[in-house]
Amino acid sequence: MAGTSAPVEVEPHLDHTDVDHDTDDVPATTHDSEERVPTRRFLIGLAATLVIAITAAVTAGISWTNLRAEQNAQSRDEQVLETARQVVVNLVTLRHQSVDEDIQRVADGTTGPFRDQFTSASGSFGDVLNQGQVESTGEVKEAGLIEADNDHAVVLAAVTSTVKNTEAPDGEIRVYRMKVSLDSVDGNWLVSDVEFVA
Repeated sequence: MAGTSAPVEVEPHLDHTDVDHDTDDVPATTHDSEERVPTRRFLIGLAATLVIAITAAVTAGISWTNLRAEQNAQSRDEQVLETARQVVVNLVTLRHQSVDEDIQRVADGTTGPFRDQFTSASGSFGDVLNQGQVESTGEVKEAGLIEADNDHAVVLAAVTSTVKNTEAPDGEIRVYRMKVSLDSVDGNWLVSDVEFVA
C-alpha cells in the first residue's frame, strides 16, 4: 500500500550512567593476597629449613668436640698408665752390676721433690746394692687410674719383684701396692711421688 511505511527498529536505550568503568576503584586485595600467601609459606619453610640446618650443624659440632675430648682423655690416660707402669718397674728392677744406669733410668722418669730425694740418696742406695749383691727384677701385675686431668694423675699399681742377694741367692718374691702420683711437665708425664700402701 502506498501510504504504509516500513517499521522502524528502535535500539533499546542503554543507560551507561550506572556502569562504572573506572577499574582503579576495584579492590585488588584478592590478587595480592593470593600472591602473598605462597611467598609467606615459602619464607616460613625456608626459615624452618635454616633452623634445622643450623641445629644439625651445632649438634654435629658438639658431638665432634665431645668425641675429640673423649679421644684426647683416653690417649692421656693411656700415657699416664704407661708412664706409671714403666717407672714402677724401674724402681723395683735394680742390679748391683748396673746400679748407676738403673738409678739414672728411675731419675729420668721422675720430677719435683721426689726426684730430688731419690737422686740425693742414690749414692748410699748404690752402696747397699753393691754390698748385698742385690739383683731385683720387678713387674706390674695390675695398674688402674684413680684420677686424672690434663695436669695431674694418680695410679694404683700392684707390683711384684724377685729379689736375690747374698742372704737369698735363690731369690725372694716380694709384693707391693704403690700409689703413684704423676704430673704433666712440658707435655710429658713424670712421676712426682710414690707411696707404698697396704
